[in-house]
Amino acid sequence: MPPPRTAAWPASRTATRKDGLLGWNVFWNAWFLDPPNHALYLDHVRDRIRRYRSHPCVVVWCGANEGTPSGEIDEGARKAVAEEHPGVSYVSNSASGVVSGSGPYAWVDPKRYYSPDLYAQGTFGFHTEIGIPTVSVAENMRNLVDGEKEWPIGLVWNHHDWLTRGGQNPQGYQAAIDERLGGSSSLEEFCAKDQFVDFESMRAIFEAWNAHLWSDASGLLLWMPNPAWHSTVWQTYDYDLDVNGTYYGARSGCEPYHVQADPTDWKVLAINHTGQALRGAEVRAEVFDLSGRRLADPRHLKLDVDASSTASAFAVDRPDGDHPLHPVRLTLTCTDGRTLSRNTYWRYEQPKDMQALNSLSGAKLEISGGRTSQREGRISVTVTVRNKGRAVAPMVRLSLRDHRTGDRVLPARYSDNYLWLLPGEDREVTLSCPQSEHDRCDLEVTPQGYGAPLASSRGRH
Repeated sequence: MPPPRTAAWPASRTATRKDGLLGWNVFWNAWFLDPPNHALYLDHVRDRIRRYRSHPCVVVWCGANEGTPSGEIDEGARKAVAEEHPGVSYVSNSASGVVSGSGPYAWVDPKRYYSPDLYAQGTFGFHTEIGIPTVSVAENMRNLVDGEKEWPIGLVWNHHDWLTRGGQNPQGYQAAIDERLGGSSSLEEFCAKDQFVDFESMRAIFEAWNAHLWSDASGLLLWMPNPAWHSTVWQTYDYDLDVNGTYYGARSGCEPYHVQADPTDWKVLAINHTGQALRGAEVRAEVFDLSGRRLADPRHLKLDVDASSTASAFAVDRPDGDHPLHPVRLTLTCTDGRTLSRNTYWRYEQPKDMQALNSLSGAKLEISGGRTSQREGRISVTVTVRNKGRAVAPMVRLSLRDHRTGDRVLPARYSDNYLWLLPGEDREVTLSCPQSEHDRCDLEVTPQGYGAPLASSRGRH
């Protein structure tokens, strides 16, 4: 809420327009762009800089959000940054000048993120706000509705940011899910389907910036990390502290070493976000059908990638024959054979081609192993998840759970999640949680693949 109207807040400063959100924004912005007590406000500015200046993620200070402060406030804030955090840039407006913002905040076709025309200033640059609607996993959504009707989408969703007249445009997001994987008859079904859209979109947002790294792109900030209560939009992890497809899509695109393909022409790039050159790395591309059968010979190329740079490899051609939907697996390895990045795309000719996943059967997930360790107040469990079936297992979600209740253990960290596993393929994953809250003997790991109930094969630890 804004500050109360007191002697320090003259009535003349209150917005005179009464047309809903626009009038509210006039009122709200006036307070921050030209507060009534300049000296007090600038004292708060210095306090804020001192509090956060040691944080490794601070790269720029902004005078105001999507607005420019009054002259005295602007100059005072600039001086405070120069004196309290020398060497770090100050910009007056978080969405203007050398930085840009203003979204988009709604779902768009992932290919569009590669076009600078999508953004307000027609450039990539340093972009301070971008995001998409995000519906989480079914367990979180049931906590959101809190006993009210969960499906179909109704009023309780509106109370949690599903606003069809807002910038998030959730109806476009739902249409994209329905087009790709068909309409849903339950909350469980819808939540499983939306993870594909969340992962694909968020990965594309960051890979578009990677593709223009340092030529017309220097930084990108999400709106936003997580909500202050249960929400259906703009979150990379949930109010419940669970993580979903959006989180793992973002994490994929932000890997220190990353391999990716441009969805417009399928040219492959190797990305190096570190301060050290990568020498003699190998990029490999494989194309499969949904049974895991190779559709073409693998392509591979050795290359060097300078520090904070990119290197081009080759284009991944479409396979011969009728394969409108097929997985494309890219791998980046270093000279000793270690995998630095693994990136699986589900390439389709038309969005509706993804509906082939609805009839996919034959995947069989198994958890084995279970090495445990305790360190720095955390319990870690390392397991191997394997697809023992005869078909690809898409978007395999692992969950750390309490064996006695079946409830998720939150918060928990995962070294990897939302995996695509080919027949016979396995992946080692480490999961961890705070030691003080959970006895390791009560922990178990469960795998769940798209279109399948929670797997009965569980590893207890």
